[in-house]
Amino acid sequence: MERSIGLAEIGELGTRALASSAEAIATVCELAHRTTGVDLTIVSEVTDDGRYVFRGFEKRGGGPGQRDAAIPYEWSLCSRIHAGESPATVPDTRDVPALWHQWLRLKEGLGVEWDILAFCTRDVRLPDGGLFGTLCVHHLEPRQFSADEQALLEVLARLLGQELWRERARVELADALAALDAAEERRVELVEELRHELRAPLQVIDGYAEAMLDQVVAADDDHLTLVRREAGRAAQLLDDLAELARLEARAASEEPTIVAADETALEMRERLAPLAEAAGIELVAEVIPAAVLLPRKRLEQYFVNLVRNALRAVEQGRGSRITIFVRREPAAVVIGVEDDGPGIAPDELPRVFERFYRGGAGRESGSGSGLGLTIARRIVEATHGEIGAEPSPGGGARIFARLPPAP
Repeated sequence: MERSIGLAEIGELGTRALASSAEAIATVCELAHRTTGVDLTIVSEVTDDGRYVFRGFEKRGGGPGQRDAAIPYEWSLCSRIHAGESPATVPDTRDVPALWHQWLRLKEGLGVEWDILAFCTRDVRLPDGGLFGTLCVHHLEPRQFSADEQALLEVLARLLGQELWRERARVELADALAALDAAEERRVELVEELRHELRAPLQVIDGYAEAMLDQVVAADDDHLTLVRREAGRAAQLLDDLAELARLEARAASEEPTIVAADETALEMRERLAPLAEAAGIELVAEVIPAAVLLPRKRLEQYFVNLVRNALRAVEQGRGSRITIFVRREPAAVVIGVEDDGPGIAPDELPRVFERFYRGGAGRESGSGSGLGLTIARRIVEATHGEIGAEPSPGGGARIFARLPPAP
């Protein structure tokens, strides 16, 4: 005999303030269980890793299972419906061989002595059509499911899909707002840091300009060279900062390509050799064939920043050699630069990639923007690689990145 279900029972959902998707699942599961009077009602999630997780669980008597328990999806009865081997509503599972054999397999896995003999399920789908999971009612005896009961499950499954979508949208919106707040906080911090970093070269320029105008110091080549150096430092700082901002904004949208890291390293050695020779430093390349996946211009930029940073350190420490290298590890391509300069103090190693941080050599010489290694870190992070700094065997420093090899 068919059992009639009134709209008042469905409307009961509207009287409850659902604070979360977990509460929505529990409410839908409890309402379906109470109105149909079956032995077992489950709301399950089909996860990306192939599990069938019981997010909502209502039972009468001694049935197995509990909320948040899981079985492999391929064990579930619903997997047979999704495979087209069984209808979604079955008054007696023994009449559908695929479903009955699936239950016997699941029964053995669960270690129970009873049988699910009646079964009705509806998919819980999100508004975009994506499958969240299922809303299922099970009975331990053969049983007909009325048209009203099937309609109720359909409505509840759709309502649950809408509620899950609403909460996901709320979480995504909250995350987006948090990201905007964090971006604004970083912008304010960046302005303050830039103001602080620009103050030093601008004060030098202003001080010497005023002194030369007042004829306190001579406007000779030495003083003009010093002013020009500080102006160049300020310009380099602004250029590096602009490049860092562009990199952070565009890194996710740039199209990576397969790049021969060894060929790029050799090319960058040729392009940067005159700069090194002018400083009396030998620039060499030690490479083996290896390919990585990233935009070529970013790999070039990575090498330029590392060589430029090493040149300042080697000049200050009176070293003589910088090596661009490409090496292989079992699961990574290692690219970087090492030198025989003064090295990096152990307490400075964790900080060398921080924005505006200059090591001892940079602070003493007043050179560098403090952004070169930060830019290098951003380039490496965009490729899901890792970057590091360590002492090199020759007593200097080694800056390296481990990148996934290109397929």
